[in-house]
Amino acid sequence: MKKFFLATTLTFGLNFVWEVAQSFLYAPHYQGLGQLISVHLWASLGDVVMVAVILSVAEVVSGRISKNKNKKLELLSIIFFGFLLAVAVEKYALINSMWAYNSLMPVLPWLKVGLTPVLQLSLIPGVIWIFLKNKVKYKSN
Repeated sequence: MKKFFLATTLTFGLNFVWEVAQSFLYAPHYQGLGQLISVHLWASLGDVVMVAVILSVAEVVSGRISKNKNKKLELLSIIFFGFLLAVAVEKYALINSMWAYNSLMPVLPWLKVGLTPVLQLSLIPGVIWIFLKNKVKYKSN
């Protein structure tokens, strides 16, 4: 339970910092500091759920492909599924006018989605996975 709490807290914290740091790349969708924090707290909670899904799917898929639990394959799966989920979420949100980018957002031209949200869900789950693997390794010694 302690490992779950630490991983969830780390996931939330990393995503909250990322969300706030990239907020200047989006068209304004909040007013004032209170709304900035509120909007990004909720976004970060959603990110926690998405990271859990990415880690779970990658574990199942990499376990089915390699019976020996190949760690490199699992990490590549995490990055791949994070990328796919980020693109899907961004496409959905943009199509449904949930948010919009401003001219500062670097956009992946072939996908027409923002680079920073794609990097967020491609990288942070890998960081969490490394944390969990090292935490488990540390406890077993």
